[in-house]
Amino acid sequence: MNDQMKQRWKEAKERIGNAYHDYGRLCAAHPKTCLTMSLLTMIVLSYPTITRLRLPVSTPIDIFWSEHLHVNEKIAPFWINENPASYIQQFIVSTTVYPWNATEMSPELAVRAAVATSFRIRALLLAEPSVEELCLRLAGQRQDSTWPFRSKSLCVVLSPATIWYNNAQKFQEDDNVIETVFNEQCKTTFCMRDLLLGAPVAATGIKQKYQTNRKRKIEFAVTVFFSRYSKRVIQTLRDKLGKEFELVQTPSNDEHTFVQVYFHPLKTFSSYLPLISTYFVCMLYVYYSSRKIQMVASRWGLAFASFFTVASTLLMTTGICAHLDLSTTTWGSEIYPYIALIMGLENTLCITRSVVYTSPSLDVSSRIAHGLSQEGYKLTKYYILELLFLLIGFLTRVPDIQEFCQFSVICVTVDFYMQLFFYAPCLTFDLQRLGLEEKRKFAEILLYEEIPRLKNYAPISCPMRKIWPKLFVMKKMQKRRFSDSELFQDDDAPIGSAHFSASKDDGDVPIPRPEDSLRMKIMYFITRTRIVQRTILVVFATWTLILVFFVGSRQLGIDNRLTNQSIESISQSHRILSTANLQYGNWQRRTYKWWPAVAHEYNISLNSRYVTFLPPIVLQSIIDPTDRFLQKIDKSISNHSENSEEDAPILRSRIDWLEMQLKVYLAAFWLLLITTVIAFFAYVFLSDRWKIGGAKQVQIQQESQKIGADVVMEEEMGGGGRREKNFVETLPIAFQGHRFPIESVAIDESNPSRFVSSCQEGIVNLWNSQTGQRILRINRLRALPEKGKDIPQAPKVWALAKRNDTVILGCCDGSIEIASVSRNKLIGLYTKSIIGVSHIVCRDDDVAIVRLDGSIDFLTVDYEKTDDGKIRVRQIDHLKSVRAHQKPISRVATWNSSQLITSSFDRSIKMWNWSKKKEDIEMSNVFLAHNAPVVSLVIGERSIIDNQSIMYSSCEEGVICWWNLTTGELIRTLDNNTTWAFQLATSSEFLLGFYGSSQLFMWNVENGQLACRVTDALGDGTSEDTLYTVGSSGVVSFDDQIAATASSDSVTFWDLKHRAIIGKAKLNGKISSMRKLTAQSVLCGVDNSMYAVTVPLVRFKS
Repeated sequence: MNDQMKQRWKEAKERIGNAYHDYGRLCAAHPKTCLTMSLLTMIVLSYPTITRLRLPVSTPIDIFWSEHLHVNEKIAPFWINENPASYIQQFIVSTTVYPWNATEMSPELAVRAAVATSFRIRALLLAEPSVEELCLRLAGQRQDSTWPFRSKSLCVVLSPATIWYNNAQKFQEDDNVIETVFNEQCKTTFCMRDLLLGAPVAATGIKQKYQTNRKRKIEFAVTVFFSRYSKRVIQTLRDKLGKEFELVQTPSNDEHTFVQVYFHPLKTFSSYLPLISTYFVCMLYVYYSSRKIQMVASRWGLAFASFFTVASTLLMTTGICAHLDLSTTTWGSEIYPYIALIMGLENTLCITRSVVYTSPSLDVSSRIAHGLSQEGYKLTKYYILELLFLLIGFLTRVPDIQEFCQFSVICVTVDFYMQLFFYAPCLTFDLQRLGLEEKRKFAEILLYEEIPRLKNYAPISCPMRKIWPKLFVMKKMQKRRFSDSELFQDDDAPIGSAHFSASKDDGDVPIPRPEDSLRMKIMYFITRTRIVQRTILVVFATWTLILVFFVGSRQLGIDNRLTNQSIESISQSHRILSTANLQYGNWQRRTYKWWPAVAHEYNISLNSRYVTFLPPIVLQSIIDPTDRFLQKIDKSISNHSENSEEDAPILRSRIDWLEMQLKVYLAAFWLLLITTVIAFFAYVFLSDRWKIGGAKQVQIQQESQKIGADVVMEEEMGGGGRREKNFVETLPIAFQGHRFPIESVAIDESNPSRFVSSCQEGIVNLWNSQTGQRILRINRLRALPEKGKDIPQAPKVWALAKRNDTVILGCCDGSIEIASVSRNKLIGLYTKSIIGVSHIVCRDDDVAIVRLDGSIDFLTVDYEKTDDGKIRVRQIDHLKSVRAHQKPISRVATWNSSQLITSSFDRSIKMWNWSKKKEDIEMSNVFLAHNAPVVSLVIGERSIIDNQSIMYSSCEEGVICWWNLTTGELIRTLDNNTTWAFQLATSSEFLLGFYGSSQLFMWNVENGQLACRVTDALGDGTSEDTLYTVGSSGVVSFDDQIAATASSDSVTFWDLKHRAIIGKAKLNGKISSMRKLTAQSVLCGVDNSMYAVTVPLVRFKS
């Protein structure tokens, strides 16, 4: 069981890495789209934060409650020594309509009854003379009709009646009170309707739409602000209201508890200077750290991107919290921005190091994809662990912990989103700016580092190409159009015709490792151990346990012994009101955040002051449906003589509408952010199912691989029936030993039991094709290193050729190396050109060198064999150089051993006389018929009928041309209305053309008619648009019966006679090259590995 769990865990890690690899490909392909989406999200979600920075709103930071208004100074906080700014008295009212007739009454009547009750209560309160004396009074009456509180009275009294300007006639003229209530729009600091109702509208029982007409209870509160406290006046109001309404007996704790709420001083710009300075210092730290990394194009750009990522994470988090009304009240909440800073900074450093420490020789897409795949598991693991810890903390029901968990969940989610959709595209742009010289320097630096081995991942194709293939056609990219050989050329180094040396393998010479700076060691330690996030998790767990243990036990003590001393002794340590044992404490807790904004409307400041909530008075009112206040008045017969108060102007309604639209956009964007993260994780854990179409198709594919795949055939001539068949398959032989993707492979047709391969690192290995074992690594040391000097780095190998015991290596700096396999050393060196080598063709002792600028060097190598059987190079003669093409050469072939044929990106095909005499080397023919680069070239078997040799070529437009090599005549042209080239191969009967990833075309070689088109039913049907590497093709013909095709991560074997798939081998990654290895096998390149796949043994039954 333990081994099984380990295997599943390993598979999960691979699946997560694969998903991040796929996203890296997507991000590198569309960096502008990802960057635009993240920037739009950041701008919209940061708007509430920027708005709130301009508002004079304080935040409560301390709450104290006790059973006495004046308490002992030893247990009271320092700020309670002064008088409060105001005493707040809440009259909590619960109303119902009785008797209730569901068939004749609507919920609107229940809401109307509640508002009518607020008119009565307000009138009773203001009729008491003592209220006018003690209430908080304004300096003078405001005449502004747009003032939100709309009251003629100088006393500060908030009630639902204020919605109708405290005018009972306006209220009775209103046809729909529910619509009027919800017309009161919310502002960035509070909702006016919630403020006047005394609680959030969701807690009152008032809804915009009701589903049924059942009897309902509506609750609201009338709030009165007193400047002084008088127990006698409060008792008088209680008695007076008790005569009109039913007083609800509240628990003893609620009747005697006074709650004091202290508000933090108003924050100014200077208050944010420490935070801004900290973020700026961290940006400088990232800049100087990236200077030590030395493997980025713009250090300032990378530092700014890192700073912008963590800063925007904070702005977006606070913006979402402001939109959701999740203001921070916990003591010590000022550290939240710093936690977000260090967590985001650690993530950016980890991603940066993973991406830049990939091989610079890889393309940008591969570097981003492999870098994210290496770091993806840790990103996912710590993100899920953080969410799990926060969920556990939230379930403790300790308000301090719950508030921190709410903020942190939003913060880590936004940070995860910004790391992937903002910082990763920034890294993409940075890597795209790297020049060849910088790549060379970075490659030398990486020689001293431990580079993780690249993993093979299955390819992914754009899903939109299946929906709209014409719009999402992959760009046809040409690889290696110019040589970077000059970067490796030392100006002081002499150039000779040949160089001979004998030494041991350069892999045995130790390379000194430079010492890292202290700053780099710290960065390596942080990125390797994730010490910051681990520390935060441990501190959070410790803090949670402490609060749960102490606060939970003390709160339990309150429930068991409700004494004055027990409450007062712990009240100072509790700053969250919900921890008080108050039944009606929610009415105070839901509203204390509003009062600074309300006081500001009355030109009153609560900065560094506190307010006192008096024990609430709870009332219950039962209203008869025939009450006169519930009767509506027709506006046409009403008296409009008193029209001192005007309706809100159109401008204000427009502003309210715009604010509502902004709320909709805010909600849409933070939902987009969360949906994007959820969809990404769904892809992470379900990508393997999506890639093959679900569990059902998995089963179908497994069955089809056992009994043969069904095919769809479109036959124009001939055909074949389906028969029952079975076959025997062997497992592919894996060749693994390179650290970097395979660059070139050379197979000696006379002895295919051994072949050589080179990778982008410049390592050349000799392999046993039958066992998959690496026999040796070719020693490429050109000269013995001098004492005290480093061993010079061997140039990268772009082309290979193998003949008997010798291997010829074409390098990126234009040099040619000749190595002896038996002696494992270089025996010859040719350095007369600095143009990189793209192809090498051998014919006995003659060698044709094809270079990137379209030129060809014809050489002759003079070998000699010593008495002990060793081979040496006596001399390398340069016969002739010709400028064959204006653009790089894509394919090379030989005909009759005396003709060299080349096709190029300049749309031409040329034939050259390959002679041992200099004067006889010349162009013998030109083949012109293509309007696009020629990317596939194959020579067919000589025809028995007319003794003609036919050459077939295909260009990027999908046009196939048939040529007579003897006369140079164009025989026919096939335009198949495709958008990409065919990969070509021939048999004695058919010309095979493989298109896309699933379609095999078969044309009759005699008349050019399409014999059939066979489609793999399990293929995705989309073109991968891949230019296969030198000497390889997407289709290989073994004989007149069998052919093999490569698509995505699978090799498919076809029976040409029966037009059927006889086998499919799935490899561990996207196939980048395929070539014929032996008479019964193909060799496929997959990133840094190779696989030999054998043709299945087929038996047919009639």
